[in-house]
Amino acid sequence: MRGKNSAAQKPDLVSAGDRRTTGVQRTGRAAKVVTSVLKATAEELDRVGYANLKVEAVAERAKVNKTSIYRRWPTKAILVSDTLDAHFQDERPLPNTGSLRGDFRSYLVGMVQSSSASITRGVLSALAGRTDPEVEKIAQKLYERERAFRTNMVQRAIDRGEFPRGVDPELIGDMCSAPVLRRLLTFGEHVETHYIDAVIDIALTGSAAAAVRQMGTDQAPETKGNGQ
Repeated sequence: MRGKNSAAQKPDLVSAGDRRTTGVQRTGRAAKVVTSVLKATAEELDRVGYANLKVEAVAERAKVNKTSIYRRWPTKAILVSDTLDAHFQDERPLPNTGSLRGDFRSYLVGMVQSSSASITRGVLSALAGRTDPEVEKIAQKLYERERAFRTNMVQRAIDRGEFPRGVDPELIGDMCSAPVLRRLLTFGEHVETHYIDAVIDIALTGSAAAAVRQMGTDQAPETKGNGQ
């Protein structure tokens, strides 16, 4: 019989028929094995990438038997999907610096700092590759979760009067983060804080100017033609 808690907490990443780990007890030694294997998977992703990831290497790094991995994660895609989900499953509070600029700076600087860890680099490399349908599924879910997180930051700023209502909070979130995420995910580059500051300033200044211009356009009276 499946435990209610495990069924409620685990996202529906793969069908029950494809997975033999549903309902696995995640306490005691079982929990340690899961934590060790997912950490080892992320580190191996950083070392060799998704295409060259071997379960044998993960087992050796995690100091567990290979069969223990296959018993819980029948395929490499499921193993990597669980690794991605475990890395991003925490419920983070929105940054609360008092300004949208400060909130985005806190969010992006924190992301860049965490990317220096081998586990995070491995996760990011899997997200960037997305060569397997199952990995693509969880990657898309994570991207949507992050986009919603950023959109909520902007919407809060709109609600407190930093930006006029009518601006697109999702678009502003994308503009503030896309250049930084592209350097991290696509090029694997280290992103300096001054670059983050410049991106945020340009995105927010441009968004504010566009909002004012749009408000002026909406409020301007219609002008009649000059007789032509």
